[in-house]
Amino acid sequence: MPNGMLIVIDGYNFIFTVPDLERHTGINRIESVRDHIISLFSRYREKKRYDIIIVFDGTHIETGLPKKQSYSGVTIIYSKTGVDADTEIKRITSLCQNPQDVCIVTYDNDIKRYVKKCGCQVIDPKAMYKTILETLNLNKVLRPKSEEPECKRSGPSEDDAKHWKDVFKTSPNDESTSAVEKRPVPPTKGKKSTPKTTDEPHYKYQGTPADEVQYWVRIFKGVGEDVTQD
Repeated sequence: MPNGMLIVIDGYNFIFTVPDLERHTGINRIESVRDHIISLFSRYREKKRYDIIIVFDGTHIETGLPKKQSYSGVTIIYSKTGVDADTEIKRITSLCQNPQDVCIVTYDNDIKRYVKKCGCQVIDPKAMYKTILETLNLNKVLRPKSEEPECKRSGPSEDDAKHWKDVFKTSPNDESTSAVEKRPVPPTKGKKSTPKTTDEPHYKYQGTPADEVQYWVRIFKGVGEDVTQD
């Protein structure tokens, strides 16, 4: 935007469109947010030397507060009773002699259509807010703080990463097996035979010899024949 540019801000529309501002609003807190953006635009004006007018709806101001005031070169206008900020912005726009040098900061569709017909430019409140932060180098200062610890967002440091790498370098399974002494298992040569005892006869293990078998066959055969003869 060139020097000599007039920027007209739809005040409350600006606050409730920018998430970083809107979340701070609440019961009896709109005034502090309003004062905050007035301060931001005044500092922005000192950097860019633009003419800046911020228009607020007069129904949200304290009784006795002037309808028009100036703060560090920034003009603040509160609409009259029964007149909303939209109507006041349209009135200002219609009075501008060089509408091409006027920028309206609003998200209101009705205002955007009106001022574009007049030849004015329109800036989105979020884009305007981002430009202010970048100009004032407030990106890091005004960035909402996360509830998570810094180390979780940025990751472990180089020293921490090296430490844990050394800790997990040795597998737990390797440590447990190395602590147990391994003993060789004797090879199995086959099924062991039942040990012999001196109280039992030899033939119990090896069977009756062949000649002894023949002997008992003849004995029982002769007995049988004698019984038959009788």
